[in-house]
Amino acid sequence: MRLLLLLFVGSWLAGCSGTPVKGTAARANYAKHFRIVLHDDYTEIQLMKPENGTMEKAFALVKRGKKVALPASMTQIEVPVKNMAALSTTHIGMLSALDALGCIKGTTDPAYISSPKVLKGIRSGSIAAFSYESSIAPEQLLKKDITLIVFSGFGKDFPNADKLKKLGIVSMANYDWREEHPLGKAEWIKVFGYLTDQPEKAEAYFRKVEQSYNEMKKAIRSGTYAAGGSKGTNSRPPKVLAGSLIGDTWFAPAGQSYMARILKDAGANYLYSGEKGTGSCEKSLEQVYKDQLTADFWINPGAVSITDLLAQQGKYRLFSPLKKKHVYCYTHNSNYFWEMSAVNPHWILSDFAALLGTGPRAELHFYEQLN
Repeated sequence: MRLLLLLFVGSWLAGCSGTPVKGTAARANYAKHFRIVLHDDYTEIQLMKPENGTMEKAFALVKRGKKVALPASMTQIEVPVKNMAALSTTHIGMLSALDALGCIKGTTDPAYISSPKVLKGIRSGSIAAFSYESSIAPEQLLKKDITLIVFSGFGKDFPNADKLKKLGIVSMANYDWREEHPLGKAEWIKVFGYLTDQPEKAEAYFRKVEQSYNEMKKAIRSGTYAAGGSKGTNSRPPKVLAGSLIGDTWFAPAGQSYMARILKDAGANYLYSGEKGTGSCEKSLEQVYKDQLTADFWINPGAVSITDLLAQQGKYRLFSPLKKKHVYCYTHNSNYFWEMSAVNPHWILSDFAALLGTGPRAELHFYEQLN
Protein backbone atom coordinates (compact mmCIF):
# COMPACT_ATOMS: atom_id res chain seq x y z
CA MET A 1 0.00 0.00 0.00
CA ARG A 2 2.83 2.36 0.93
CA LEU A 3 4.62 1.56 -2.35
CA LEU A 4 1.48 2.32 -4.35
CA LEU A 5 1.09 5.61 -2.48
CA LEU A 6 4.70 6.58 -3.20
CA LEU A 7 4.28 5.74 -6.87
CA PHE A 8 1.09 7.78 -7.05
CA VAL A 9 2.63 10.80 -5.32
CA GLY A 10 5.75 10.60 -7.51
CA SER A 11 3.67 10.39 -10.66
CA TRP A 12 1.46 13.29 -9.51
CA LEU A 13 4.45 15.50 -8.74
CA ALA A 14 6.01 14.72 -12.12
CA GLY A 15 2.75 15.60 -13.83
CA CYS A 16 2.72 18.96 -12.04
CA SER A 17 6.29 19.77 -12.96
CA GLY A 18 7.75 20.97 -16.23
CA THR A 19 10.83 18.84 -15.55
CA PRO A 20 10.27 15.34 -16.93
CA VAL A 21 10.94 12.20 -14.90
CA LYS A 22 11.97 8.97 -16.61
CA GLY A 23 8.99 7.07 -17.96
CA THR A 24 6.52 9.78 -16.90
CA ALA A 25 4.69 12.07 -19.30
CA ALA A 26 5.29 15.54 -17.89
CA ARG A 27 3.08 18.41 -18.88
CA ALA A 28 4.90 21.66 -19.35
CA ASN A 29 4.24 24.24 -16.64
CA TYR A 30 2.45 26.63 -19.00
CA ALA A 31 2.37 25.16 -22.52
CA LYS A 32 -0.58 22.92 -23.31
CA HIS A 33 0.43 21.41 -26.61
CA PHE A 34 3.49 19.27 -25.90
CA ARG A 35 4.75 16.76 -23.36
CA ILE A 36 8.22 15.37 -22.75
CA VAL A 37 8.88 11.82 -21.59
CA LEU A 38 12.35 10.60 -20.67
CA HIS A 39 13.14 6.94 -21.39
CA ASP A 40 16.37 5.07 -20.75
CA ASP A 41 17.49 5.17 -24.40
CA TYR A 42 15.60 8.12 -25.87
CA THR A 43 13.48 11.18 -25.18
CA GLU A 44 9.89 11.21 -26.33
CA ILE A 45 8.23 14.41 -27.56
CA GLN A 46 4.46 14.18 -27.63
CA LEU A 47 2.50 16.75 -29.63
CA MET A 48 -1.01 17.40 -28.36
CA LYS A 49 -3.89 18.42 -30.58
CA PRO A 50 -4.82 22.03 -29.71
CA GLU A 51 -8.50 21.30 -30.37
CA ASN A 52 -8.97 18.58 -27.74
CA GLY A 53 -5.67 17.92 -25.93
CA THR A 54 -5.28 14.36 -27.19
CA MET A 55 -1.95 13.17 -28.52
CA GLU A 56 -1.39 13.86 -32.20
CA LYS A 57 2.05 12.35 -32.76
CA ALA A 58 5.02 11.07 -30.78
CA PHE A 59 8.66 11.47 -31.75
CA ALA A 60 11.59 9.54 -30.31
CA LEU A 61 14.73 11.63 -30.02
CA VAL A 62 17.70 9.28 -30.17
CA LYS A 63 21.37 10.17 -29.74
CA ARG A 64 23.13 10.22 -33.09
CA GLY A 65 24.53 6.82 -34.05
CA LYS A 66 22.69 4.94 -31.29
CA LYS A 67 20.52 1.91 -32.15
CA VAL A 68 17.29 1.78 -30.18
CA ALA A 69 14.22 -0.45 -30.42
CA LEU A 70 11.21 1.88 -30.65
CA PRO A 71 7.44 1.41 -30.67
CA ALA A 72 6.12 1.27 -34.22
CA SER A 73 3.92 4.31 -33.58
CA MET A 74 6.91 6.59 -32.97
CA THR A 75 8.94 8.53 -35.52
CA GLN A 76 12.68 8.65 -34.83
CA ILE A 77 14.73 11.84 -34.92
CA GLU A 78 18.50 11.70 -34.48
CA VAL A 79 19.83 14.38 -32.12
CA PRO A 80 21.43 16.77 -32.14
CA VAL A 81 19.67 17.76 -35.35
CA LYS A 82 22.35 19.22 -37.59
CA ASN A 83 20.30 20.22 -40.63
CA MET A 84 16.85 21.62 -39.92
CA ALA A 85 14.25 23.53 -41.91
CA ALA A 86 12.74 26.06 -39.49
CA LEU A 87 9.72 27.40 -41.35
CA SER A 88 8.46 29.99 -38.86
CA THR A 89 10.32 33.05 -37.63
CA THR A 90 9.47 32.12 -34.02
CA HIS A 91 11.55 28.96 -34.53
CA ILE A 92 14.47 31.16 -35.57
CA GLY A 93 14.06 33.19 -32.38
CA MET A 94 14.13 30.09 -30.18
CA LEU A 95 17.16 28.62 -31.92
CA SER A 96 18.84 32.01 -31.63
CA ALA A 97 18.26 32.00 -27.86
CA LEU A 98 20.04 28.62 -27.77
CA ASP A 99 22.91 29.81 -29.99
CA ALA A 100 21.87 27.06 -32.39
CA LEU A 101 21.21 28.98 -35.61
CA GLY A 102 23.91 26.92 -37.30
CA CYS A 103 21.55 23.97 -37.64
CA ILE A 104 19.17 25.95 -39.87
CA LYS A 105 19.58 24.90 -43.50
CA GLY A 106 16.11 25.89 -44.67
CA THR A 107 13.67 28.60 -43.61
CA THR A 108 10.89 30.92 -44.67
CA ASP A 109 10.84 33.92 -47.01
CA PRO A 110 13.70 36.33 -46.14
CA ALA A 111 11.24 39.24 -46.35
CA TYR A 112 9.98 38.14 -42.92
CA ILE A 113 13.34 37.43 -41.25
CA SER A 114 15.28 39.69 -38.90
CA SER A 115 18.28 37.55 -37.92
CA PRO A 116 21.43 38.88 -39.66
CA LYS A 117 23.05 35.44 -39.42
CA VAL A 118 20.14 33.68 -41.13
CA LEU A 119 19.86 36.38 -43.79
CA LYS A 120 23.59 36.07 -44.46
CA GLY A 121 23.17 32.30 -44.83
CA ILE A 122 20.36 32.80 -47.34
CA ARG A 123 22.47 35.24 -49.37
CA SER A 124 25.45 32.87 -49.40
CA GLY A 125 23.29 29.91 -50.40
CA SER A 126 24.02 27.85 -47.27
CA ILE A 127 20.37 28.25 -46.22
CA ALA A 128 17.49 27.63 -48.58
CA ALA A 129 14.53 30.04 -48.39
CA PHE A 130 11.03 28.76 -49.11
CA SER A 131 8.02 30.98 -49.76
CA TYR A 132 5.29 28.33 -49.38
CA GLU A 133 5.29 24.91 -47.73
CA SER A 134 3.43 23.39 -50.66
CA SER A 135 6.10 24.63 -53.07
CA ILE A 136 9.02 22.86 -51.36
CA ALA A 137 10.44 20.16 -53.61
CA PRO A 138 12.05 17.11 -51.96
CA GLU A 139 15.14 17.73 -54.08
CA GLN A 140 15.65 21.10 -52.39
CA LEU A 141 15.62 19.46 -48.97
CA LEU A 142 17.92 16.64 -50.01
CA LYS A 143 20.38 19.11 -51.48
CA LYS A 144 20.80 20.72 -48.05
CA ASP A 145 20.82 17.33 -46.25
CA ILE A 146 17.79 18.47 -44.23
CA THR A 147 16.54 15.70 -41.95
CA LEU A 148 13.89 17.61 -39.97
CA ILE A 149 11.23 20.14 -40.96
CA VAL A 150 9.63 22.12 -38.14
CA PHE A 151 6.50 23.89 -39.33
CA SER A 152 3.51 25.69 -37.87
CA GLY A 153 0.88 22.99 -37.63
CA PHE A 154 -2.65 23.75 -38.73
CA GLY A 155 -4.06 20.30 -37.95
CA LYS A 156 -2.76 18.79 -41.17
CA ASP A 157 0.38 16.91 -42.09
CA PHE A 158 3.16 18.68 -43.89
CA PRO A 159 2.73 18.45 -47.70
CA ASN A 160 4.11 15.11 -48.98
CA ALA A 161 5.01 14.08 -45.41
CA ASP A 162 4.88 10.34 -46.18
CA LYS A 163 7.06 10.70 -49.25
CA LEU A 164 9.55 12.83 -47.35
CA LYS A 165 9.68 10.33 -44.49
CA LYS A 166 10.71 7.61 -46.93
CA LEU A 167 13.56 9.88 -47.97
CA GLY A 168 14.67 10.23 -44.35
CA ILE A 169 13.11 13.66 -43.81
CA VAL A 170 10.85 13.98 -40.76
CA SER A 171 8.26 16.75 -40.40
CA MET A 172 7.22 18.00 -36.95
CA ALA A 173 4.38 20.42 -36.27
CA ASN A 174 4.94 23.25 -33.82
CA TYR A 175 1.97 24.69 -31.95
CA ASP A 176 3.66 27.52 -30.06
CA TRP A 177 1.37 29.98 -31.84
CA ARG A 178 -1.67 28.24 -30.37
CA GLU A 179 -0.56 28.78 -26.78
CA GLU A 180 -2.62 31.31 -24.83
CA HIS A 181 -0.30 31.88 -21.88
CA PRO A 182 2.69 34.15 -22.63
CA LEU A 183 5.03 31.76 -20.83
CA GLY A 184 3.40 28.80 -22.59
CA LYS A 185 4.54 30.07 -25.94
CA ALA A 186 8.05 30.68 -24.62
CA GLU A 187 8.18 27.20 -23.08
CA TRP A 188 8.45 25.67 -26.54
CA ILE A 189 12.15 26.49 -26.33
CA LYS A 190 12.37 23.24 -24.34
CA VAL A 191 11.37 21.28 -27.46
CA PHE A 192 14.15 22.98 -29.43
CA GLY A 193 16.48 22.29 -26.52
CA TYR A 194 15.94 18.56 -26.88
CA LEU A 195 16.14 18.70 -30.68
CA THR A 196 19.54 20.40 -30.46
CA ASP A 197 20.62 18.14 -27.57
CA GLN A 198 20.97 20.95 -25.06
CA PRO A 199 17.92 20.60 -22.81
CA GLU A 200 19.70 22.05 -19.77
CA LYS A 201 20.47 25.25 -21.66
CA ALA A 202 16.85 25.56 -22.81
CA GLU A 203 15.59 24.92 -19.28
CA ALA A 204 17.94 27.55 -17.84
CA TYR A 205 16.90 30.12 -20.44
CA PHE A 206 13.21 29.50 -19.81
CA ARG A 207 13.63 29.74 -16.03
CA LYS A 208 15.21 33.19 -16.40
CA VAL A 209 12.34 34.32 -18.62
CA GLU A 210 9.78 32.87 -16.22
CA GLN A 211 11.38 34.51 -13.19
CA SER A 212 11.66 37.89 -14.89
CA TYR A 213 8.05 37.77 -16.12
CA ASN A 214 6.54 36.68 -12.83
CA GLU A 215 8.57 39.09 -10.69
CA MET A 216 7.52 42.05 -12.82
CA LYS A 217 3.90 40.91 -12.83
CA LYS A 218 3.96 40.64 -9.04
CA ALA A 219 5.46 44.12 -8.67
CA ILE A 220 2.81 45.59 -10.98
CA ARG A 221 -0.02 43.88 -9.10
CA SER A 222 1.30 45.11 -5.76
CA GLY A 223 1.13 48.68 -7.01
CA THR A 224 4.87 49.23 -6.61
CA TYR A 225 4.80 51.67 -9.50
CA ALA A 226 2.38 54.56 -10.00
CA ALA A 227 1.25 55.89 -13.34
CA GLY A 228 4.25 57.58 -14.89
CA GLY A 229 6.70 55.01 -13.60
CA SER A 230 7.41 56.43 -10.14
CA LYS A 231 7.01 54.36 -7.01
CA GLY A 232 3.73 54.63 -5.23
CA THR A 233 0.16 53.44 -5.68
CA ASN A 234 -1.67 53.48 -8.99
CA SER A 235 -4.72 55.77 -8.89
CA ARG A 236 -6.46 53.70 -11.57
CA PRO A 237 -5.37 51.19 -14.20
CA PRO A 238 -4.70 52.85 -17.56
CA LYS A 239 -7.40 52.16 -20.15
CA VAL A 240 -6.00 50.57 -23.30
CA LEU A 241 -7.39 50.25 -26.81
CA ALA A 242 -5.80 47.64 -29.06
CA GLY A 243 -6.11 46.62 -32.69
CA SER A 244 -7.05 48.35 -35.91
CA LEU A 245 -9.54 48.60 -38.72
CA ILE A 246 -9.22 46.11 -41.57
CA GLY A 247 -11.75 46.88 -44.24
CA ASP A 248 -14.92 47.79 -42.39
CA THR A 249 -14.16 45.69 -39.31
CA TRP A 250 -12.07 46.47 -36.26
CA PHE A 251 -10.05 43.48 -35.08
CA ALA A 252 -8.85 43.44 -31.47
CA PRO A 253 -7.44 40.71 -29.19
CA ALA A 254 -10.20 38.76 -27.47
CA GLY A 255 -10.26 38.60 -23.68
CA GLN A 256 -8.49 35.25 -23.27
CA SER A 257 -5.91 35.85 -25.99
CA TYR A 258 -2.15 35.97 -25.64
CA MET A 259 -1.95 39.74 -26.03
CA ALA A 260 -4.88 40.41 -23.69
CA ARG A 261 -3.18 38.26 -21.05
CA ILE A 262 0.04 40.31 -21.21
CA LEU A 263 -1.95 43.57 -21.04
CA LYS A 264 -3.69 42.30 -17.91
CA ASP A 265 -0.37 41.29 -16.36
CA ALA A 266 0.96 44.75 -17.22
CA GLY A 267 -1.77 46.34 -15.12
CA ALA A 268 -3.87 47.62 -18.02
CA ASN A 269 -7.61 48.03 -18.09
CA TYR A 270 -8.00 46.58 -21.57
CA LEU A 271 -11.25 47.71 -23.18
CA TYR A 272 -12.17 44.28 -24.57
CA SER A 273 -10.92 42.06 -21.74
CA GLY A 274 -14.48 40.81 -21.28
CA GLU A 275 -14.80 39.50 -24.83
CA LYS A 276 -14.76 35.70 -24.92
CA GLY A 277 -12.27 33.90 -27.12
CA THR A 278 -8.56 33.31 -27.57
CA GLY A 279 -8.22 34.90 -31.00
CA SER A 280 -9.67 38.20 -32.20
CA CYS A 281 -12.96 39.91 -31.53
CA GLU A 282 -14.65 42.05 -34.18
CA LYS A 283 -16.15 45.50 -33.72
CA SER A 284 -17.52 48.28 -35.90
CA LEU A 285 -15.65 51.57 -36.12
CA GLU A 286 -18.64 53.30 -34.58
CA GLN A 287 -18.58 51.01 -31.54
CA VAL A 288 -14.82 51.35 -31.09
CA TYR A 289 -15.11 55.14 -31.28
CA LYS A 290 -17.58 55.13 -28.38
CA ASP A 291 -15.49 52.64 -26.38
CA GLN A 292 -12.23 54.58 -26.72
CA LEU A 293 -13.49 57.98 -25.57
CA THR A 294 -11.88 57.53 -22.14
CA ALA A 295 -8.94 55.39 -23.32
CA ASP A 296 -5.43 56.44 -22.34
CA PHE A 297 -3.37 54.35 -24.75
CA TRP A 298 -3.69 52.65 -28.12
CA ILE A 299 -1.40 49.75 -28.98
CA ASN A 300 -0.88 47.76 -32.18
CA PRO A 301 -2.71 50.05 -34.62
CA GLY A 302 -0.90 48.48 -37.56
CA ALA A 303 0.87 51.65 -38.70
CA VAL A 304 4.40 53.02 -38.62
CA SER A 305 3.52 56.67 -37.99
CA ILE A 306 0.61 59.00 -37.20
CA THR A 307 0.65 60.12 -40.84
CA ASP A 308 0.35 56.51 -41.94
CA LEU A 309 -2.45 55.95 -39.43
CA LEU A 310 -4.47 58.94 -40.62
CA ALA A 311 -3.96 57.93 -44.23
CA GLN A 312 -5.65 54.64 -43.38
CA GLN A 313 -8.61 56.31 -41.69
CA GLY A 314 -9.03 60.06 -41.20
CA LYS A 315 -11.49 59.58 -38.33
CA TYR A 316 -8.64 58.30 -36.19
CA ARG A 317 -7.74 61.94 -35.48
CA LEU A 318 -10.79 61.98 -33.16
CA PHE A 319 -9.42 59.11 -31.04
CA SER A 320 -8.45 60.11 -27.50
CA PRO A 321 -5.13 58.19 -27.32
CA LEU A 322 -4.01 59.78 -30.58
CA LYS A 323 -4.80 63.26 -29.27
CA LYS A 324 -2.60 62.43 -26.26
CA LYS A 325 0.08 60.97 -28.56
CA HIS A 326 -0.14 57.71 -26.62
CA VAL A 327 -0.04 55.37 -29.62
CA TYR A 328 2.51 52.53 -29.70
CA CYS A 329 3.36 49.69 -32.06
CA TYR A 330 6.17 47.32 -33.09
CA THR A 331 5.74 48.01 -36.80
CA HIS A 332 9.01 49.91 -37.12
CA ASN A 333 10.64 46.46 -36.86
CA SER A 334 7.92 43.87 -37.28
CA ASN A 335 10.29 41.06 -38.26
CA TYR A 336 12.26 41.43 -35.04
CA PHE A 337 9.05 41.41 -33.00
CA TRP A 338 7.67 38.24 -34.55
CA GLU A 339 11.06 36.53 -34.40
CA MET A 340 12.01 37.31 -30.82
CA SER A 341 8.84 38.11 -28.88
CA ALA A 342 7.57 34.53 -28.52
CA VAL A 343 10.68 33.44 -26.64
CA ASN A 344 10.89 36.73 -24.71
CA PRO A 345 7.40 37.54 -23.38
CA HIS A 346 9.01 39.32 -20.41
CA TRP A 347 10.26 41.93 -22.89
CA ILE A 348 6.70 42.59 -24.09
CA LEU A 349 5.52 42.84 -20.48
CA SER A 350 8.38 45.22 -19.71
CA ASP A 351 7.50 47.35 -22.73
CA PHE A 352 3.84 47.59 -21.76
CA ALA A 353 4.64 48.35 -18.12
CA ALA A 354 7.06 51.09 -19.17
CA LEU A 355 4.83 52.80 -21.71
CA LEU A 356 1.69 52.50 -19.56
CA GLY A 357 3.48 53.80 -16.49
CA THR A 358 2.61 50.73 -14.40
CA GLY A 359 6.24 49.60 -14.21
CA PRO A 360 9.71 51.09 -14.14
CA ARG A 361 10.86 53.35 -16.94
CA ALA A 362 12.97 51.17 -19.17
CA GLU A 363 14.28 51.05 -22.69
CA LEU A 364 11.65 49.53 -24.98
CA HIS A 365 12.54 46.23 -26.64
CA PHE A 366 9.87 45.98 -29.33
CA TYR A 367 7.55 48.97 -29.13
CA GLU A 368 7.94 52.53 -30.29
CA GLN A 369 5.76 55.60 -29.97
CA LEU A 370 4.15 56.68 -33.24
CA ASN A 371 4.98 60.23 -34.26
